[in-house]
Amino acid sequence: MKSQRPRNNPAFAQLCSFSRPQAAFFASCLLSCLLLAGSCMVAFAQSPDISGSWKGQLDVGLQKLPLHFHFQWADSVWKGSMDSPQQNARGIPLSEVQANGNLLYLQIEAIRGSYEGVLLGQSIQGTFRQSGMEFPLTLTPFAGEETASLRRPQTPEGPFPYEILRTSFVNEAAGILLQGTVTIPAGPGPFPGLVLVSGSGPQNRNSEIFSHQPFWVLADYLTRQGIIVLRYDDRGVGESEGNFEEATTADFASDAWAGLARLKGLEKIDTLRLGVVGHSEGGLIAWMMAAEQRTDLSFVAALAPPVVSIDALMAQQTYDLVRGSGASEELAQEQTKINRQLYQAIKEAPDPEAAREALLPLLETHFVSPTADSSAREKEKEKLWEQYAPMTSGWFFAFIKMEPQQYIKQIQVPAWVAFGEKDRQVNAAVNAQALKEMGLERVEVHTFEGLNHLFQQAPTGAVSEYGSLEETFHEPVTEKLADWINRPTDPGP
Repeated sequence: MKSQRPRNNPAFAQLCSFSRPQAAFFASCLLSCLLLAGSCMVAFAQSPDISGSWKGQLDVGLQKLPLHFHFQWADSVWKGSMDSPQQNARGIPLSEVQANGNLLYLQIEAIRGSYEGVLLGQSIQGTFRQSGMEFPLTLTPFAGEETASLRRPQTPEGPFPYEILRTSFVNEAAGILLQGTVTIPAGPGPFPGLVLVSGSGPQNRNSEIFSHQPFWVLADYLTRQGIIVLRYDDRGVGESEGNFEEATTADFASDAWAGLARLKGLEKIDTLRLGVVGHSEGGLIAWMMAAEQRTDLSFVAALAPPVVSIDALMAQQTYDLVRGSGASEELAQEQTKINRQLYQAIKEAPDPEAAREALLPLLETHFVSPTADSSAREKEKEKLWEQYAPMTSGWFFAFIKMEPQQYIKQIQVPAWVAFGEKDRQVNAAVNAQALKEMGLERVEVHTFEGLNHLFQQAPTGAVSEYGSLEETFHEPVTEKLADWINRPTDPGP
């Protein structure tokens, strides 16, 4: 759904894109978010020779995060870059590289992290620290070929049998200009049209994640099937104006409405067949837009959307992710119980400041050592708050209170819904069943076996698999969606 503030974590950016809120509860997710947040500064030894590439792997609990460092001696100083291949973050500049014999110190100011290590033979053994957390990290030399881009065979390549137009539109209520791309089938038309709405986290028009471009893949396929598609950069992302961090789900819905108005003005558009297709939090936005019952909206499609209340959905997400990481049933239940308490405290709070006041004692009860002295306890609490502060952001505070079924029960346009059976971010069994129990005749529900939250064929559905899979978006899902959109118009009740 729109993820996380930390909202830069691709893994959770997709819940909702729902990769976002969960990042606040797991060190691995928080770490991943912050690694993508900006450039890194590193201090490293000039001597001995460290030229070339070094690799290591952070074991952060729910997943293992590879890191690559590349060093070269130039202009009498060490220079280099860092990669986080699993996140498709490459070429991050190293601002400073220094050495003190075999003792190595790396300061990463952009993510409030550091690394201390010792060169022992052919390895650097040390500790990576970030936001009060510590992870062992051993670096070893490698040839550098592992930084090669992963294959993404579904990424569209020209020539294209349709027109591609850059476009822009204004969200007048917010006073911002949004930029995007429209793909228009060849021929006179009129053609049905739709707006693609991304999930959680700041995303560009292609909804790019781990070098996958699922919205580009969707747009290409749907346009080849005679459907006009508009996709756009989220506010504050890419070429679009606005402040992403200050926006709520309702704000993102207003951006989608502005996109639909732009779509309606296209020459070849069939104004009686206009829709939105949203993924994760974008699916929630599709529910919200359909509930408004405006005449401009003819249909909605929701991919891995939340159906149950958001706090319940995220508690289930906690259990599925922890259990899927290989942790015991006992640990998964324990973490889920704690997170339920945290969610409930925020949900019941009248404002973000009250939510903060409610969270602090809970965090202290569950995570601060009762035997530590007062000074140590205060430091522990400060570090904890650094990790959990995103839970009181404006977006999350509004998001956790949402009840999707309040919107779903109001929709009166046809809706097509798809879930991935191995989705660990939006549990397919729980949400599909809740939707079916609502008994809405114009809502068509599908669950696709073997697919994860991103609709990739996946061994387990774990977040850590997203970047390693070559498939971007399972084509049979897109095929069924296109067939549904191109059906004769439903006259309705």
